[in-house]
Amino acid sequence: MDKIIIINDSGIQYKIEKFLKTNKNHIKFSSYMDEISLGQNPILKEIISKYEDKCRIKIHSKDNISFFRANEIVRFKAHKNKTNIFLTNEKVVEINESIDNIEQQLENQQFLRIHEAHIINVNFISKIFDKTENNIELNDGTLLPVTEIRKEYIINFINNHI
Repeated sequence: MDKIIIINDSGIQYKIEKFLKTNKNHIKFSSYMDEISLGQNPILKEIISKYEDKCRIKIHSKDNISFFRANEIVRFKAHKNKTNIFLTNEKVVEINESIDNIEQQLENQQFLRIHEAHIINVNFISKIFDKTENNIELNDGTLLPVTEIRKEYIINFINNHI
């Protein structure tokens, strides 16, 4: 049986309601969120894909404008006057822009500056430092340094947004 996760977002709510009404005799709701998220229903996949396309991030650089889905960017890393973008497919894209300018472009997004050289997508955090450590661990096992100055800001951001 295919599984459904309902996203409370007005942008796609109508499509989900229409889908649910059309298929009400074939839907059984489950409280197992992991199981729900693994559904293989092509209609649901299309709805989620369209939603993710609306959540695209536009990154301006000196050379061009690049577009990414917000959930495909794991992190940004400063590299001289350029920035490397690490994607979920393990691809690394280098853009001709400073990380400071990238940070300004990501305002009000799910990204957090944790160090002068690192911005991360908060959805990929797996472990946060304790009082003795100055690192954040990402889902892929990457350990990134956190500056002492940013610790309190990071804790407040995570407590308010996750």
